[in-house]
Amino acid sequence: MIEKKIMVLVYLLIRADHGKTGIVKSALSKFDEISDIHEIFGRYDIIARVEFDDIDDFRAFMQNKVRIQQGIKSVEPLFSAE
Repeated sequence: MIEKKIMVLVYLLIRADHGKTGIVKSALSKFDEISDIHEIFGRYDIIARVEFDDIDDFRAFMQNKVRIQQGIKSVEPLFSAE
């Protein structure tokens, strides 16, 4: 029997404080968990693609790396269904 490894793929929709988008993007781009990050226009300022082995790793990443960043107003995670 082949065991399939399940990966948690999440897109983070991030709102930054006014004038802080570049600083937030630069800080977040240093994390290995973030495989892709872009500044966007609209309701959100940044979109980041992150991957984890399990939901506990995602939770730790959010609590210990993302939520403590200066300049982040809000983060909305979108979990991939694929």
